[in-house]
Order: sequence, then structure tokens, then C-alpha cells
Amino acid sequence: MAIEYLDSPISVLSLVTEGLYSPYETSLFTPFTSPNDSPKSEPSTPVSEGLFFYPFLPASLDVPTRNGPRLPKALPQLPDNATPVEVAKADRETPDNWVKRNPDLIRLTGKHPFNCEAKLSSLFEAGFLTPAHLHYVRNHGAVPHVNEDIAREWTMRIHGLVQREVTLTVQQLSQLFPIVTLPVTFVCAGNRRKEQNVVRKTLGFSWGAAGVSTALWTGVYLADVLEYVRPKRGQAKHVIFEGADSLPNGPYGTSQRLSWAANKERGMLIAWAMNGLPLEPDHGFPVRLVVPGQIGGRSVKWLKRIEISDRESQHHLHFWDNKLLPTQVMPDQARSEKHWWYDPRYIITELNVNSAIAKPDHRETLIISKRSESDGFYTIRGYAYGGGGRRVTRVEVSLDEGVTWNLATIEYPEDRFREICHMDPVYGISRLDAKRHFILLVLLEL
Repeated sequence: MAIEYLDSPISVLSLVTEGLYSPYETSLFTPFTSPNDSPKSEPSTPVSEGLFFYPFLPASLDVPTRNGPRLPKALPQLPDNATPVEVAKADRETPDNWVKRNPDLIRLTGKHPFNCEAKLSSLFEAGFLTPAHLHYVRNHGAVPHVNEDIAREWTMRIHGLVQREVTLTVQQLSQLFPIVTLPVTFVCAGNRRKEQNVVRKTLGFSWGAAGVSTALWTGVYLADVLEYVRPKRGQAKHVIFEGADSLPNGPYGTSQRLSWAANKERGMLIAWAMNGLPLEPDHGFPVRLVVPGQIGGRSVKWLKRIEISDRESQHHLHFWDNKLLPTQVMPDQARSEKHWWYDPRYIITELNVNSAIAKPDHRETLIISKRSESDGFYTIRGYAYGGGGRRVTRVEVSLDEGVTWNLATIEYPEDRFREICHMDPVYGISRLDAKRHFILLVLLEL
């Protein structure tokens, strides 16, 4: 078997530390002002007024058309949102009987709560930006029922070890701080867990390889907000985030180290728009936290409260979810011995390196012909990502179950958003024989 050429469009985006400063960041509204009226950095230079279109403004939580307006031609196009207009049959007898969802999504935990992923082939074919109706969803309970009237009056309390406690609406956030839009990839900590559960059963339910999605998120930098409230030096160490969902053991909440949250280069956002449209209910409407480079469980939805504290979050699911316990700890032992869950060494924050092959699809039949020089080629396609701002720098593919490895070409679609280019991936081809198993080897830039 000869490998003539391998060009696999493995896309990666875990953390865009540089952001989209030129095309998307704005200071059209009231410039950011620190308490002493001397901001540490100047607001970004306003760009063409044509960029400030309807759904990117928090005052407009309802939109005139389903798919919304388009980006200027110089910028990459936003994906269409094809969320159904009716409630799915599976949701009609649940507390989410008002939420409209794509019936083709794969439900992983029954009808309720709603935890789902798209078919990997559909997700991959959608391109770098994932439409809201294909974006994976992880819910722990019922979606807070927030209509447009409630959303306009939605407030978020910021308090604790700060010199200025405030309660802000989404509109006030947009007036106090520069608005920014970043492409960020969300990944559930359980992405591809189904394969892991086959080898050894875990406590988590089985995700396929589509528990990953990328979108353009619009909001303000969390670091700007923290600078505004001025955490107390020497006391404040953690930033706690709490949602508005009603769960048996209290609302969902988690926390970040203050040193991380206050670092603008980590790109954490308080966001109100996704792909140019207001957030959908499953994705945190009207406002949520967005944490690039970390598992999705750190990006709290329906954000209601931010507390600056001297200790980490004490929320139930901060301790009892998203942990990676030692391999010696068996599931029954983990259930009975609670101390494992309270050990901070086992918390999952940054994403681990991961990858998956999307093309060929599972059980896809490949027709391989060698009748001419141009026959016998197939493009292997997939994705890879890494956490904490570390870009994937090498991907290798094996066509003989790991005996030999072949270097793949990597596409970085996120760069097109910083460079204001159209996203038009160019795929190569690879010669292969039938009845082979493909394996990916992924290395990170350190």
C-alpha cells in the first residue's frame, strides 16, 4: 500500500488568546472606565459601523428574522440557524415543553434532562462554525424559562471580596465595557466517553465523538468586569459563577482561579450572543460564561451571580462532576468514598488533546478502484483539539492499525477569522487500500 499524499483537514481551536481584535472588537458604546478613571489599556479602535448589526447588540434580545442578518462580505459567513419552530414530541411531557430543539440530535440520557450531540457526519459537514441546532447540549435539569421580557430585566450580581459590588443588566455590560466576538470551541469533558466505557465502565454516560462544537461568542471580557469591581488584594483568590437553573442540590456553579479569570489573554467572556444571534435556551439565554480552552462544564449557563472569594466554589456539582479520579478508584468505590471528589488535584479544567476521524464515517463502504492513475484516492478527514491555548502541531494517521504512521496536513480555520478571510478549506487526497483501520496520533505544541 502506497501513500502518495495525505491532506486531512484536521481543525483545532481550544483557545484564541489573541482574539479578534481588528474585525470584531468594538468600543462603539461608553468606553470602559476603571474606578479611578484611568484604565490600564486604551479601548480598541472602533471599526466600520457596518459591523454593528442587530443581533450583536444586547438591547436586541429578539431578532426580526430566524437566521438573522449577514456579516459584511469581508468577514467569514455565519452559519444558518435551523432550529425547529415546534417543540419536539420527546419534550412535550417534560419541564422543557417550551424549548424548541432539533429532533435529529442524539439524546444520550433519555428524554430529560436534555443531553445530546449531533451525528458526527452532520457536525463535520457543517464546517468550522457549528449552527446552534447542531451544537451539543449538556443540561443537568430543566432549562430556566426565560422569555424576552425577563431577559431585558435580567441582572447579574457581582459581589464578595471586591471594592465595588454591582448588579448589572446585559445592556449595562455592553455600555461599560468593549464588546468582543471570539471563536471558541466547547467540548464536553465526556467527549468520546462511549469508547472509554467499552474498555472500562465509568460513572459518566456515553458520549460519541460529537460532544464538541465551535461558535462565535459575543460579549465582554470577564477580565474587564473584574478590573471594574476591583478584587481585594491579598484576600481574593477565586471567582465563583452560579447559574439560574433549579437543581436538587442547588443551582449549577463552579469557579476559576482569580489569576486565570483576570487574565484577558485567557479569553473568558460574559456572552449574550452565539453566531450573531441571541443565545438559545439550551445554550444559556440570556447570558452565560464562556471559558476557552477548558471543558464545557466551566462555562456556566444562565449566569446570575459572580462571587469573588478566598476559596473555590462550594456548589454540589463543582465537586461531584467533571473529576478524573485515579485509575485505582473503581466506580463503586467512588460512590462510597466521598473524599475523592473533594480533592482539588482531580478536577478537570483544561482540555486534554483529543481527535477523531469523521470521514470515512462509521460503517461507510469505500469503493476503491485502480483502473486509472486518478482512482484509488480517498480524503481522510477529522478534527483535533488541545486545551489551554496549546495548538495541535502534528497529526499522524495509521492505515495499518498502528504499524506505520503518515503525517497529515492540518487546517487552522480559526486563523481565517483573525485574518478576515473566507473559510474555504482545501482538501487533499490519500491513496489507500480497502478494509483498513485508521488511527490518529496527535501531538501538541508545548
